[in-house]
Amino acid sequence: MTYLKPLPVKTTLNAPFWKGLSEHRFCVPRCKNCGDFNWIPYPACRTCLCEDQEWVTVSGDATVWSYSVVHRGPGAFDRETPYVVVLAKLAEHPRPCIVTSNLIDVAPASIKIGTPIKVVYEDIPEEDITLFRFAPA
Repeated sequence: MTYLKPLPVKTTLNAPFWKGLSEHRFCVPRCKNCGDFNWIPYPACRTCLCEDQEWVTVSGDATVWSYSVVHRGPGAFDRETPYVVVLAKLAEHPRPCIVTSNLIDVAPASIKIGTPIKVVYEDIPEEDITLFRFAPA
């Protein structure tokens, strides 16, 4: 089956993230100097500006921090309306990571700020990539 939606661009900077997803692990950069997590991947820590970061696997547990219900989507996304896009606050700290993705397997009317959710993985074999979504925990 042909995958009709746009795909993300893999770069040297985000390669560890995509490798982790391919192994069904959710990885984020953590500063080796101050210990803060940094999302989205960036060459330096957003707290202390240290460039010494490491990719670590996190739990994938999160809560809905904010969300939007999409009723008219572009291109191939329109076939799935209504769908939910969430800003998910990962459980890991000290610096919270707010990650954006779709929330699946839930009725849009039932979503509330603070709802527990978790990362789930979608393998797209014909494109050699694994994507992530959120689902109810």
